[in-house]
Amino acid sequence: MYELLWLACGIAVTLVAVRLLPRRPGTLADALPPVSPEPVPLAPPSVPVDTRQLVCTLAEEVANLASGVEGRAHLLVEAAVDRQQLPAAAEALLTEVQRLRTLHGKLLAFGHARAIEPGATAFDELLPSLVGDLEAMQLGLELHREGASQLPPIAAGPTTVRDALLFLFAAMLRVERGATHLAIATEPCLLGETTAVQIQLALEWRTEALPQPGNLATDASYALEVEAAQHLIHAHGGKLRLAHLPGRSVRAIVLWPAARSGQGNTPAGPGPQTPIHRYGGALVLESDPAVRAMLGRELKATGRAVFACADGAAARSFLEATPDRFELLILDHPDRLDSGDALGATIRAVAPDLKIFVLTASPATPSAAWPRLHHIQKPFGVHELRTALASVLAAG
Repeated sequence: MYELLWLACGIAVTLVAVRLLPRRPGTLADALPPVSPEPVPLAPPSVPVDTRQLVCTLAEEVANLASGVEGRAHLLVEAAVDRQQLPAAAEALLTEVQRLRTLHGKLLAFGHARAIEPGATAFDELLPSLVGDLEAMQLGLELHREGASQLPPIAAGPTTVRDALLFLFAAMLRVERGATHLAIATEPCLLGETTAVQIQLALEWRTEALPQPGNLATDASYALEVEAAQHLIHAHGGKLRLAHLPGRSVRAIVLWPAARSGQGNTPAGPGPQTPIHRYGGALVLESDPAVRAMLGRELKATGRAVFACADGAAARSFLEATPDRFELLILDHPDRLDSGDALGATIRAVAPDLKIFVLTASPATPSAAWPRLHHIQKPFGVHELRTALASVLAAG
């Protein structure tokens, strides 16, 4: 009897010791099937208002930089005699400009300064370009697509849907660095009482990995990407949920409202041909020298004399001296037309019929004081600028 009691005690002590010992590769404890933990919901970061304002200021600088670099790269492209002589550096610059444009969109979304993009997006039509962008962000990515083949269109423009999913994926990569298996699952469902499209991104490890050290609450890049994605989704009536299983997977579920019948994007056709004006010049007020040079080149190509300046005092001097000389005024910021700025008063006094073209760092809002303003949002490329200038110069 005593021998049986001692044997039972020995077994009990051995089991307790095995539970208390740290797990090491190759031990019996590692051979036992682990208990699957539940994913932990990831709460979006809390962002102060002054931080959003600072980021919007940075977005304006990035927009100027992107437009300036693209203008210089376009010059290199046009200087090539044929495609074989096209400098590889020019094409590389254009690729980097696209990255700057994406960063600009992310900063605006983070600062809640990005406008709602109307229209509709067929997800399966967007998917091929989205997959290319995702693979460029993560070398060695294994992508699996599953779900319904027939989905209703999403009630948001393609740029919004693409950017929101790219921002989300970038944030997920920060949560589980090194995971390479991405599954994209889609299905129609209900969002309240309306039809919706559910998109689930699941970034997983092929084998169980050690949990990554780090604190997402203090990771500024993660906060930037998650907040930017969340704003785009919420602004278009959608919902976002994030869940994390450390060392295994991170998942994002996005619910987008489905577009109503007949709702969609109408692609913008090419602008009207620009007539060559016989008299009118163009006055350019732009503080950034690269963007100013780009504007000057494009305006001269339309047959117009260009007068460029970097400050409001010089622009006022030009207008006061020869107001009849100018057909078009290009301004680098809508604040130049505020009631407290002398330039606005000068325009009203000496050139009330002047066409005004404003370069904005964020989406333009209608102005009751200046109802005939034309706008283009930075960053813009050469082709976008040409189309916008053609429309402005052809306007009555």
